[in-house]
Amino acid sequence: MSNPNPSAHPAPAPRWFVAGALFALAAFGVFLATHTTTVAGGSDSSGYLNSARLLAAGHLQGELRVPAEFGPQSELNRALFAPHGFFPYPDNPALPPTYPVGLPLHFAAAGLIVGWHLGPLFVEIGAALAALWLCYLTARELGVGPALAASGAVVLGVCPVFIISSIQPLSDTLATTWALAAVLTALRASRHRAWAAVCGTAFAVAVLVRPTNAVVLPALVVLLGLDWRRLGLAALTGAPGALWLGYYNHTLYGGALKSGYGDWRAAFDTVYVPPTLLHFAYWLALLLPAALLVLPLAAPFLREFRNRTLVALALWFGAVITLYACYNVSREVWWCLRFILPALPALILAALLGIEVLLHRFPAPQRPVLLVAVALFLSLWAVAGSAYWTKKLGVLYVKGYEQVYADAAHAARRLLPPDSLIICFHTGGSLYAYTDFPILRWDQIDPVQFARFTALTARSDRPVCAVLFDSEEKEALRERCPGEWTRLGTVKNVGLWRRTAAAP
Repeated sequence: MSNPNPSAHPAPAPRWFVAGALFALAAFGVFLATHTTTVAGGSDSSGYLNSARLLAAGHLQGELRVPAEFGPQSELNRALFAPHGFFPYPDNPALPPTYPVGLPLHFAAAGLIVGWHLGPLFVEIGAALAALWLCYLTARELGVGPALAASGAVVLGVCPVFIISSIQPLSDTLATTWALAAVLTALRASRHRAWAAVCGTAFAVAVLVRPTNAVVLPALVVLLGLDWRRLGLAALTGAPGALWLGYYNHTLYGGALKSGYGDWRAAFDTVYVPPTLLHFAYWLALLLPAALLVLPLAAPFLREFRNRTLVALALWFGAVITLYACYNVSREVWWCLRFILPALPALILAALLGIEVLLHRFPAPQRPVLLVAVALFLSLWAVAGSAYWTKKLGVLYVKGYEQVYADAAHAARRLLPPDSLIICFHTGGSLYAYTDFPILRWDQIDPVQFARFTALTARSDRPVCAVLFDSEEKEALRERCPGEWTRLGTVKNVGLWRRTAAAP
């Protein structure tokens, strides 16, 4: 059956408006670029970038760095030597990355083309700008006027959650971009069936970037309609991505439906839903123009909008929100809203339709002026709120925070003996990226195990050093890895240490 509600091709926006929008988009890209980091720092950034470098070198997974004197790896607890961003599976002798393969594939391709400094930068900024442009185009596809559609893109772009996920190596913005691409092409498939093929590809990439994007599938099916040619085209072009993901997961984790997160099902439970939904509502009302939370309720009151579009938007938003409302991490801090970032465009688009409905109550001659006024008001509200919360929450400090990891790793290469065993925890992923040191996780070890390992290093004359944040030093150096430690250097709040004697 063909789509009973095919979308009409939107009337083009004035050229001056498009030119102004592109200029604003470029200016926003410059703003993001000045605050963006591309270093392998904390768990997420080092995990994605380490995985990307492996893929660029033709490898799916890395190697565990264990001192030879410790004996066969099969007889050791391999988690003691695994840096952040990797998950040592018992039946896998290699070191598989924790995180999904989609973002590392983007980084690897860009890194091979333009280098490892510019490549990740282009991916991060390109994904952010593409998400905003796709949000605008999707709103236009739904019949929203140019000014109001642009305000929707502004609301998405200046949201602190969007900014913080766009200025560091995280998958959230890229996952949002590809989800938007899948929705936009599904909408356009009602006019031209070939767009269904693009939809299938976009959806496959969205799932590669973030496997939980699979919950957007029902919304796409609704948009494509019961047209078996469109559905078939989408399935055909999406199949290679599904096959690759299954192969990747099976090779690294032992099953097509397994992942680097281990038993991820243990992290999901309906008991988390009430407090997490309250957490989402509270922060969305603060970080977005609060009216957006209720404006979607007005959309069904216009007969022209009572079609599959609203159903698809509800499914899109509801599926992502419901999934992450069950996740035990989602309610911990405000920036955990990045997990639901792929759902925010659905909320914004539905709100824009709600505004259109409300303005239909005014005489037709007044609507164009009112639309521009509302769009301007919505944009200013979003920008003002973003300016306040971005500063208050320290969003733009991310670049400095991440750079410390890389600086400490480079300092370790200069100051520590080249054959050292490094005691670490948070800095492990960065050390794996920028050095060749074997590492030992202090958070995974006890003093008895540590004494055994240091006895082995003493026989082989291997130095034992540490690269630790100051918040780690007490537990790491006194309780878990006791001994006489000498500080060799400091990089901001990271200390570089060498063990000079055993504990009494």
